[in-house]
Order: sequence, then structure tokens, then C-alpha cells
Amino acid sequence: MHEESKCGSIQSDSPIPPLQWINLTPLLHGSNGPPPLKDAAIGYDENSRSIIIFGGESQGGFPQSQTYLLNLDNLTWFSPSPPAGLSRTPSARSAVVAGTDFAASYRHGFVVIGGRDSQGRALSDVWEYDFISQFWSQVAISSTGPSPRWGASGGIDSRIHSTQDPTLPSPNNTLYISGGFDGSQASALSDVWRLNISGTLSSNMPDTSVGSWDHVSITGLPTRVAQGGTVVSTQIIEFSGCDTPPYTGISCPLQDAHVINVGSHSAISPSACPAPRRGPSLVPNMNGLSSSYGSQVFVLFGLFNNSLWNDGGGSDNGEIAILDINAATWTRVLPAGDPSTNKNKPAFPVPREGAAVVAYTKALVGRARDMYSDVIIYGGRDATGKYLSDLWLLRSYNASVTASNPDWAGFGNGQLETGVDASGSGVRMQFLKECASRYGGPQPTSSSSHPEQTGNPAPNSSTIVYDTSTLHRVLAPVSVVIILPTVILLRLTSSCFTDFSLSERQLLWLYSGAILALAGYGLGIAGLAISFTTESSSPPTSNLILQTGHGRAGLAFFVCLYGVTPALLVLRYCVYHSSSGNTASEPEQRQANSIDASEKNSALPGPVTSAPQSIHNTSPPSSPRTRSHSFGPSSMRPKIMEGTMSSDSESVTSAGQHRGFEVLNRPPRNRHPSGSWAHGSVDGPSQPITPRSLADVDWLLRRRSLNAVDELDYVLTQAHNTRLETPATMDPLFAPTLTSYQNHAPIAMPSFFDFIIHTFLHASLLGICTLSLIALWFHAPKATFAIFLAWTVVFYVAVLTLSWFGRPERSVLSVVLHRLRQGPPPAPAESLPHEYQPSTHEGPYVHQPPYRPATREELARLHERPRSITTVDDDDDIDEDTRQRMIEEEMERRDVSIVTVPRRKLWVTNPS
Repeated sequence: MHEESKCGSIQSDSPIPPLQWINLTPLLHGSNGPPPLKDAAIGYDENSRSIIIFGGESQGGFPQSQTYLLNLDNLTWFSPSPPAGLSRTPSARSAVVAGTDFAASYRHGFVVIGGRDSQGRALSDVWEYDFISQFWSQVAISSTGPSPRWGASGGIDSRIHSTQDPTLPSPNNTLYISGGFDGSQASALSDVWRLNISGTLSSNMPDTSVGSWDHVSITGLPTRVAQGGTVVSTQIIEFSGCDTPPYTGISCPLQDAHVINVGSHSAISPSACPAPRRGPSLVPNMNGLSSSYGSQVFVLFGLFNNSLWNDGGGSDNGEIAILDINAATWTRVLPAGDPSTNKNKPAFPVPREGAAVVAYTKALVGRARDMYSDVIIYGGRDATGKYLSDLWLLRSYNASVTASNPDWAGFGNGQLETGVDASGSGVRMQFLKECASRYGGPQPTSSSSHPEQTGNPAPNSSTIVYDTSTLHRVLAPVSVVIILPTVILLRLTSSCFTDFSLSERQLLWLYSGAILALAGYGLGIAGLAISFTTESSSPPTSNLILQTGHGRAGLAFFVCLYGVTPALLVLRYCVYHSSSGNTASEPEQRQANSIDASEKNSALPGPVTSAPQSIHNTSPPSSPRTRSHSFGPSSMRPKIMEGTMSSDSESVTSAGQHRGFEVLNRPPRNRHPSGSWAHGSVDGPSQPITPRSLADVDWLLRRRSLNAVDELDYVLTQAHNTRLETPATMDPLFAPTLTSYQNHAPIAMPSFFDFIIHTFLHASLLGICTLSLIALWFHAPKATFAIFLAWTVVFYVAVLTLSWFGRPERSVLSVVLHRLRQGPPPAPAESLPHEYQPSTHEGPYVHQPPYRPATREELARLHERPRSITTVDDDDDIDEDTRQRMIEEEMERRDVSIVTVPRRKLWVTNPS
């Protein structure tokens, strides 16, 4: 709850003209219009009926140098067409002082002074645009003038006619300039200058206009940046603006106004009434119905801190603050709106800073031009930082209303009109009775004083509000937005979270995460530095460092996330690599103590990496022969596979004999019944493989004894290899393979040091996200808050989802969710005597289901490969004795390796 200070009531009952806002943007034509601009220069020429817009700052923050013209008769944008050889234009600039220069037939131009160029430097040159021939010419300056500057107040009152100096051959016009900022000094400028322009400007005399500067000595003037200013006769009027660096934000403007009388070398400061604002636009009341209108100035737009000031909702409803410079009084009114889009809720222009405004004594558009006077407003930048390109008209009808008598004859039937020919029907203004008030107490009006100042200074406020640059408000949350996906990539690829050996794709993720981390780290540091260099307070104080809870908490979380956490990661990296030499034997020790089949297999000599590979490398007899006379699946092996196996056998044999038992299929630590075996992978994902009963093997394979086991091993080996070649056409035999656990590291708790890093990282991340959400809720548009909140929720949902599926493996969250998924372990069943153990119809060599689906590649090759290499049954020509002798010779050449498996199941593998 804000404590709102009491503010004085508006006592003035000055007459003012009825006012209405009209949106001209939908009525514009042409493709040569200007882009969204802020701090552009604008002028109007009655003879050509055209508006000129020059320079200004674009959405990217860079000044422009283009010139745009708008024909007000048909509301069509067009570009200048200068004569040949006269295409020279001023350099890009914004925030200039501008005014028209009409001097009979000698000059019919538009003058711009100084400004800020694309490099951020202040300018001091003077240029003039010729409305008749549509070209630019630089004015020759004959005397020393003011220092370079931008954002000064000044211009010319176009109602004042030119004067004829007896010493000059042509009429003279005078433009005024006050204050400004050169970007190099600690404070803004406060000097006043007068520019006298004379000479001739035409296409045949493009370089004959000249100017001379006169310094006007007025002491005690305040310094201002981002103020609003205009000229009425020979008086410069300024309103609000900032007087202390860094001149950024919407909390630094002061609630004051100054009227500088150049003729009398004096200045006054009327009492404040509207809310202080940054970048307001000021323009004289050009309505000529009443002489009292001639001393009135309209204050339009500007941005202010609505958490500091209560303006009664005026800025959102098109408020116009009117200052009478003679009476030093204020009037605040809400004009009628534009009913073109919604008759029940008329529209108003959004609050903005840096809008370009120009006024004229007659209507600028429409047919009944003598019935009212108009003000045209273009562009600016709204409170969200968006640059605008809309064109609005503030129509001042030829009538007079007061707060005590708001009715007038042109109200008509009460039906509000719109468009260029709006006549004032239905226009009724609302008069605000109170000045804007500051929450917590009134603000001081100015840091400077002078004898002519009027009004009582406001007491100091008991509440100090701190502010910083908009750039900090952007960079800080953007840095956090970039860090969030970086943390996910780190969790999936960093050795701090996972034991995986990274694939090429995962390496790409790791590199992408590193790039994002560097970007987020850099933006975070830049945002922190900007917060310290652009911090300001209202009212100004000398102590600005870490005076708010947001600043202290933000610095603490920044140090944790951007300083301590990277330091811990670097320390872990150094410790891990420095101790790698001492822990080189740890994998072997774990392998010796492990019950994982993959670990045992990797301990064997030779390049054996998986069980299927062991099967492929088993040797047929040293003198292989083509088996074409078999009735069982042993005849299904292609010849090309036989050749491959033969060469493999020879290479293995030449390298040395390996005799003994190989335990290749020990189950993982979580033991399961042996009736179901893990499935190996051939050319892709694991497929279910058929259990093969020994009864399905042909009669020759079943003729075995203890001395014939090697022959059975050979048959099983050939059948397995044939299954790998023709899985879609053959009943595969069992092939011992490793489990899929080989490809997935077990989920485990991280080490204590890694646990500290994880906890510190997530605590810092949660804290800085919460702090950012709080700051965005109070100081940013709600849409920005919603986007950041959604992004944060998506991040934490992604972390939970990945942990639910076991990624990363070394994470406390993954372990907890894994245990929740598995539930409590089942109670062990009571063992029964052996004679009561249930038996199955399957033999001891049954390990896989009787079929498996074929892969797409296997189906594609189906038509290319026969079911059997040979179909002729030549075994009929061999008698029984010969067959028996062949079997015995075959078995004499072979060794037997017997593999023990759980439940007394034996695998016959690796024939040599």
C-alpha cells in the first residue's frame, strides 16, 4: 500500500478550446513513409501543404538521415526530388532543434540545428531544407556559436513574422536554443543562444543563406536532459526532464517547469502540477479564437513512473496539460477520443516519449480549415521500448470551455465524429481537479534556484526510490533465459552428471551448451555492471550502492551462480584429472567384482566387445568343408559366411590357442529367472529372438555323446550365424548375447563433491529465477513476466521428465524418481525341495522365443537369398559307416568349451 501525499487542487478556471484526438494512421497512403522513429524533427509548409520529417532514432537505436514528406491534401507519403547536383543531405542525427524559416521570397525552408550522430557524438552544424525545390543546404555560420549538443530546447514560433534588419539585404528569422547535452560532461548544459538566419535559399542560389549566433546571458538556469521544450514568441518553455546523471530511466525526471524570457534575460518557474515525465512534447496553442490562447502551451505525452506518481489515470486517456505562461497556472484535461474503432470506447494515443509535434493556426487536414486548428504528432517510443510510427491529430475547435462550464455549442447531437472532417460533434472534455501526486510525499522541484522562481519548494520526501537502466532489466533476465537450457545440456553431457561416453551428437550438445553458457555468462556480467553504473534514485542521494533488497539478493545469487558454481566445476575438473593416474586400475577392480556379463567379456583376450561378436568369431574346423546334405537348419548358412568364418578362424588360430571356459552370459546384478534371456542386437534395436529347443535340431545334431558336444557346438554356431544372415526365413537357434544393460549406465547417487555442486547449482538457479520473476512482476509488462514464468516452468518440467526416465544417471533426483517407479523390491519366495521344484517342458538349452520379427533391411533382402544354399539331398548317397566315420573325424579336430550358466544351463561357444 502506497502512502499518497496530498496535492493541491487546480484552482485555475482558464478558458481553453475543446480538444479531440483523431487517428490519421489508417487514412495514410503511399509506400515512402518513415519507419518508427523517436526524437525526429518535424515541420509544416502551408504553400506546399506538406509535412516534413527528418532524422530521428530508429528501433535499432541508430539515428537516421532520410527525409520524408506527407502531402496533407491526400495524406500520401512521398520522397523529395531535389534538382540535379543538389542531392547533398545532412548526416544522420536525432534530437535536433528545428523550426521553419519563412522570409518572403528569399527563403522558404526548414532549419535543423545540432543533434546526436550515429557514433553518439554531439553536433553543432546548421542545415536548411528548401520546401520549394526540395533540397538541403548547409547554412554558413559567420560567428562563434554554442558547443555541440543534442536534446536542447528551442525552435521558433511560426506565428512571428520575419524582421528586416537595415544592415542586411534580406529579412531575418530568429531561432532559439537552450541547454542540451554533449555526452562528454558530467552535467547537462544550461546556456541560451539565439541564431539569426538571413540570405537567400533557392535552387539557383543554394549556398547563400547565412547565420550568426548571439549568446544570451541568463544566470541560474537549471540543467536538463530529456526535457520537453518549445518557443512562444521570444520565450523558451521547458518542462520536466532529468538534472543529474546518468539521465536514464523514468524515475529521474523532476516535477517542474521553466519559462526563459530571452528578451528580458529572465526566467520563472511556475509551480508544478502534471506528473514529472521523460521526453514530453510541448507545442503552443495555435488556436486564434481567443487572445488568452496565445500564452498557452500544450504538454503532451512523456513517460513517468506510475509506481511513484499518481496522475489520476490521465496518461492512459490522452491527457493534455495546459500551462499559461503569463498567469503561471496549469489546467489538466482529458480530450475526447477517436470513435473510429469502437464508438463505445474511443481510442487515445498510447503514452510515449520523443514524439515529433507540429502545430498550425488552421486545420492541417479536412475541408473546413478555418473552423479549427490542428496539432500533428508522429512516432515516439512507448513504455515497453517499442518505437512507433502512428500519426495522430489533436484538433482544437474554435470555441471556449472552462472547468465550470464544459459545454459548448458545437456539441450537437452528442454523436462523436472521426476523420479529417470531424466537426466537434459529441466532443466533451473532462477537467481534472487535482494535480498529480507523489506516493510517499511530494518531490523537490529543482536542485537550482534563482530570484525569479515562483512557488514554494516542496519538502523532501521520506521515501527514496531507486532505479536503473532499462538495459539492465533486459540483459539480466535474458541471461537467465539462456542459462536454463544450458543447465539441461550440462546435465545430459557433463561427467559431473553422467558416466556415458559421448557420441558425436552428444558432443555437439556439449559444445552447444558451452557456447550458450559463455553467452549467458557474458550477458549476466554485462547486466550486473550496467546496474551499478546506471543506478539512480529519486530524490537523488549520494549513496546508491546496494540500497535495496533486490540489489543485495541479486548480487548474492549472481555470485553463487556466475562465480562459485563455475569455480566448483573447474575445481572438480582439476581434481578428477590430477587423480586419474592413481585410479587407472579402478575399472579393472570394478570389473573383477562385478556380476555383469559385459564386464567379464571385456576381460577376455582379443578384441571381443559383445557376445554376438564372440559367436561370429568362433572357428569352424580347420579344414572346413561345404555342408550341402543336411535336413536341419545347419544347411542354412550361406557360403559367403563360411568363407568369413574360415578366415576368422585362421586368424584366431594363428594368434594363439585359447582353451578353457568362457562365462559370457552372467546376468546383471538384479537377477531374474533364467527362462528369459536378454536379447542381443544385430543391426539395430534389440528384437525378440525365438527360444530354440534342442528337439528342433535335426537328427544328426542330436546324435551326440560327451565326445560329440563339439559337433553340437559347431551346429549351434552355424545356425546362429545363419540366423544373423537370414533372420526372416529361418528358425534361429539360441545365441548367447549380452543384455541391454551394457548400453545404459546404472542410476546411482553422485559423489559427495558432485552432490554439493548439484545442490549449489540448483539452489542458485532457483533463487535467481525467483528474484527475476519478482522484479518482472513489479517493473515489467505482465506479458514479459508471463513469458519468463512459462520458460522457467518448461525448464523444471524438462528436468523432472528427464530424471523420471533416468537421465542423468548420477543425480539425486534421478535416483529418487527411479526408486519411486520401481517400488519396493518383492519378497523372496520360500525355497522348495528339489523334488517339488516345478519343471517345464523346455529343455536346458531353451533361451529364446520361437520367432522374432524381421527388420526392414532383412525383408528387403528376402527376395535375394534362398532358404538354403543347396537343395539337393546328396546325403542319400552316403552309407551309415561313412557317415559315422565323417562325424568322428570331424569331432577329433575340435575342442569343447562348456559355459556354465545359471540353473545349470550350458552354452557351447567359441569352437576353435
